[in-house]
Amino acid sequence: MDEVRETGQSQNKTISESNYDSQIRKFYAGKVILLTGFTGFLGTIILEKLLRTCTEVSRIYIMIREKKGMTVDERLNKYFQNIVFDKLREVNPNFMEKVVPVHGDLIKIDLGLSPEDRKSIIENVNIIIHNASLVYFEAKVSRLLRINVIGTQKMLELGLECPHLEVFMYVSTAYSHHDNKRIEEKFYPPPVDLKVIQDMILADEENEAGLSKQVVNEIVGKWTNLYVFSKAIAEGVVQRFSRRTSLPCIVYRPSIIVSAYREPIPSWTGNEHGPIKLFIAAGLGMVHTTLISENISLDTIPVDFAVNNLLAVIWDYVAHRQSNKPEVYNYASSKWNPVNYKTLKDAFSKAIVELPPMSMVWYPFMVLTDNLFIFVVLHTLCHVLPAVLVDLVLIVQWKKPKAVSILLKLGKNFYMIYHFASRHWNIEADKSKDILKRMNDVDLEEFQFDLERIDWFKHVTLYANLIRNITNDTPDTIPAAKRKHRRLMVLHYTVCGLFILFSLLLLYKIACNFFY
Repeated sequence: MDEVRETGQSQNKTISESNYDSQIRKFYAGKVILLTGFTGFLGTIILEKLLRTCTEVSRIYIMIREKKGMTVDERLNKYFQNIVFDKLREVNPNFMEKVVPVHGDLIKIDLGLSPEDRKSIIENVNIIIHNASLVYFEAKVSRLLRINVIGTQKMLELGLECPHLEVFMYVSTAYSHHDNKRIEEKFYPPPVDLKVIQDMILADEENEAGLSKQVVNEIVGKWTNLYVFSKAIAEGVVQRFSRRTSLPCIVYRPSIIVSAYREPIPSWTGNEHGPIKLFIAAGLGMVHTTLISENISLDTIPVDFAVNNLLAVIWDYVAHRQSNKPEVYNYASSKWNPVNYKTLKDAFSKAIVELPPMSMVWYPFMVLTDNLFIFVVLHTLCHVLPAVLVDLVLIVQWKKPKAVSILLKLGKNFYMIYHFASRHWNIEADKSKDILKRMNDVDLEEFQFDLERIDWFKHVTLYANLIRNITNDTPDTIPAAKRKHRRLMVLHYTVCGLFILFSLLLLYKIACNFFY
């Protein structure tokens, strides 16, 4: 009986201990990883999370391009000075011992790797996370395609040479095949074959002016821009290569990635593009209307949740896969925990009242409409006329006009994301939901990516603090910022009242002249 009791206690202890051990951390212990695109928004958090949480990872090779005027050490020192690494420095001060920079360039033959670096990567790497891509929509055609498509093919060829490689992950986008309103976790036929891409590159390089926009648009067809077109092609390259060689590959498709929800710093963002730029402009009182319905959902995912999901996908694929066939994993909120623009607008408006930035140029308010006529009227009154008046004042003061230029830049930025921000897609993410069932309590906390646990109201509230950080506002300026907010509100409603009164008087005079 005592033996039975002891056996039972031993089993319970084993089970209890296993519940407190991270399966995912154990998986990455001793692993050697090659990460491309580490300087980007997503890549930065991938690197930070691995170094901070998976402390027993053996090495992380980071591919870095040479930059004029800066050595690799100078670039890395500047890069790691970012506040996003502060928490990492506290918990793992010797993290640089794990980081191995290698010179590489996706646009060059053999990826620009030295024979020594290539040999070291081939002999040691277990996981390749190919996150690098050229996101600039207006980049030269040949450069974008060489980096995003041909560069991916060369990375796959490198992976094939690695005898210890367990998985090759290609980071794509949920909108690579955005012509489908329902985006499933499967491979779709690529827009064109690789031969067309090679012909495009050659034609673009042979012509000094490059391929014309008209020619590019004819080839791209239903794809909104060359970037998502290149991602769709690259996915096809990964699929064909994996099936031909049995190289274990994952295509990872996140939707629109936004600032961090929880870690390492709530609201941290690595750039000010996409939806973030619109929130910043709205918080500063520079943008007041957009051509978007309040009822449409914006499919966004916090960067820390996306990284946790990415790392969990790699673990689950290697630990539980039945074959080496390539797999697609989507990660999006549209069918998991959707949020519409009205919720985002209401949350943001309340947050700005509590944490207004000192750099406000006007009272922050936002009107969303899907009526083109109403939008044009509001855009003219709230954006165009004020910008022109500000520039006229600057010109009179012999200063350089800039308001119209800023307005045009904001318009250009919003135009680039408008197709994805103004429409609704049903993006399946069932595979990621299934992974949650195989994670223990420790992993569910340390690698949290369950979108049901996101309070979007709270997340958007963090954007107010983000704006203050970007504009270098200190906490002691909050009372003054609130006073400025109240003054701008009074001024705004006074101007609106006078404008309405003037409009009514004008209509009255027109009516009098018409009827009498």
